[in-house]
Amino acid sequence: MALDTFANLKTTIASYLNRDDLTAYIPDFISLTEKRLNRELRVREMINSDTSITTVSGTQNYTVPTGFIEAISVIYQSDPYITLPFISNHDFYRNYNSSVTSGNPTFFTIVGDKIKLGVAPDQAVTLQIDFYKTVTALSDSNTTNDILTNYPELYLYGALAESSPFLMQDERLQTWASLYKEAVNKANESSSKGSSSTPLLMSARSVV
Repeated sequence: MALDTFANLKTTIASYLNRDDLTAYIPDFISLTEKRLNRELRVREMINSDTSITTVSGTQNYTVPTGFIEAISVIYQSDPYITLPFISNHDFYRNYNSSVTSGNPTFFTIVGDKIKLGVAPDQAVTLQIDFYKTVTALSDSNTTNDILTNYPELYLYGALAESSPFLMQDERLQTWASLYKEAVNKANESSSKGSSSTPLLMSARSVV
């Protein structure tokens, strides 16, 4: 059976588990896998570009886009555009506190769900944020996504591995966990090689 829809994925997981009493838990295994993918997977299918933010003169803080995980680039669309390097919170607060005169931002940092610009902008300019976005969750109403389409093994082996609290000493668990880790590492490596730029906040994930 093709692993191309939420329903087919659940059926295949149930077949691998071969346990009638776990059927009701399979959606939870899939949901837990998605949480893990958000932590460990970084592939181009997760990249999103947001230009919904317009800066306000004198304002340093802006809420990150919905589903934000990590920034790839932050671009201040002035004339010419300025690509803002990331700096640590410590360096940011040391150099770009509220007493600094406003102007064109030169760096950014992330604090909680806020992007902080240093220095505070002095005009209304579009802020382009290229970022890794959370995986769109599968459900009965959202039957597929780019990750399931291109990396179905991640969902399969991830969900099987998440069944460990129920299977306990089942020897299959180690195999499924190993296959999941190998699939994530290969996906990250492949995507990294296919990228022409280096993300600002992360390097290719290696799951151990």
